Amino acid sequence: MTPDKWSIILGPPGTGKTTTLMHLIEKELDSGTYPERIGYFAFTKKAATEGRDRAMEKFELAPKQLPYFRTLHSFCFQELGLTREVVMSASNFKEFGEDLGLRLTGSLASEEVGSWTMSRDEQLLVMDNLARMRMIPLRQIYDEHDHNNEWNVDWFELERVSRALRNYKDRMLVRDFTDMLVDFVAQGACPKFDVVFIDEAQDLSPLQWQVVHKIAQHSDRVYIAGDDDQAIFRWAGADVDYFVNLSRGRATVLDQSYRIPKTIHDLSDAVIKRVSNRVPKEWKARREEGAIIHDPYYENVDLHDGSWLLLARSNYHLDKLDTFCREEGYFFERRGRNSIAEKKILAIKEWQRLVAGESLSVGEVKNCLTYIRGTKVKDLENADPETRLSLRQLKQHYEVQVEGSWEDSLNGLTVAERSYLAAMLRRGEEITKKPRIKLSTIHGAKGGEADHVMVLTDLSSKTFKSFERNPDDETRVMYVALTRAKKSLHLIEPTTEKYFPL
Repeated sequence: MTPDKWSIILGPPGTGKTTTLMHLIEKELDSGTYPERIGYFAFTKKAATEGRDRAMEKFELAPKQLPYFRTLHSFCFQELGLTREVVMSASNFKEFGEDLGLRLTGSLASEEVGSWTMSRDEQLLVMDNLARMRMIPLRQIYDEHDHNNEWNVDWFELERVSRALRNYKDRMLVRDFTDMLVDFVAQGACPKFDVVFIDEAQDLSPLQWQVVHKIAQHSDRVYIAGDDDQAIFRWAGADVDYFVNLSRGRATVLDQSYRIPKTIHDLSDAVIKRVSNRVPKEWKARREEGAIIHDPYYENVDLHDGSWLLLARSNYHLDKLDTFCREEGYFFERRGRNSIAEKKILAIKEWQRLVAGESLSVGEVKNCLTYIRGTKVKDLENADPETRLSLRQLKQHYEVQVEGSWEDSLNGLTVAERSYLAAMLRRGEEITKKPRIKLSTIHGAKGGEADHVMVLTDLSSKTFKSFERNPDDETRVMYVALTRAKKSLHLIEPTTEKYFPL
């Protein structure tokens, strides 16, 4: 099917794009389309998994009935008949780095390249990958970045590393995630689909669009969904201009947001209209007014009520919010991890139960004693798992000599951990539940939402230079940040002269 026959759906923030796609899938199933002949492909694993899980729940389907609800990388991997053994792994990257005297981590062994803080040596491989994703010569990538003074990279070193990487993969008979896309376009066999849905289309690179075109040629119906205003991955190869041109004058715009209140809608709409190349959209806010608060300092913001999303453009600025939350005793999540490990929280609860006279299972006792210095946890290895132990028995048989408050007894926790845990308990944080506060870079928060959102407007020097050269990209990033809030938006005044103007 040619692009002019594709159906384009643009979903502004909170307008229910995924729900709309689920309704379309429901119509397909009702009309007799087999779920195995439906393709649902997304840019990120998170979006692909969400689509699959929602379809499974809504239509009572098993995972095996939805074999094509995947990322494009995963689809190519499957259709090429590859196995994990032939995929460039973290150990492969480390070995390759050692061969060339480069410091590489396992972070490169990911289909979502660029979501971490890169070392200079890793930037060499990312530039090589970017050239392949954008389907342009490596020299062009180098000239663009050299002109912008983004990375301190020598052309001859970049060329040497790129050539060596190709040789290494050929010698070891391994392929990386970008190779999977290239190989599928060149020689992969594509199954026949009745209908295909492409989600997050604004984030696709030229190479990924080639994969989409090949899939579409084997499909009866094609739906392309996304939002060019939320295209924030151009730096990672996304071809937002292609999506804009594809959508212009022929897209269906979802026009009612179920997330954004009026005041935040008005501000975000004014901001996104600064972007020069975009598809104009009219969409309505919720009836609620909402609130926008300009705070001079993030320390002034009270995070005690509701769900919160604390956003910064860079991890450097996010680190400050991390420190603030720990000092104030807020329980939070960052990069998918709680601010303190669950097993340490459980150790407190377990110790309190012991002191109160309760008996614990062997597993609970092991976890608790792990954080008490000098105890003989190994003595419990052969204990009957069904056994329950009291504090008196622990003192008698396992030489546990401490008692009293957990702050004094759990001396295996660091002083900082004990101080932080005590501060959270004083504040009344529900530390046994999922944190209601999440810290994230703006890129990491795409697709997320919260009752209240705090945004740091400061930019790093590198980001500010990028903003001066190409304001459209950074404007889209700020738009994404502003449109995560369901009730209130807290904008923190900049502390330097390098910031995003609102």
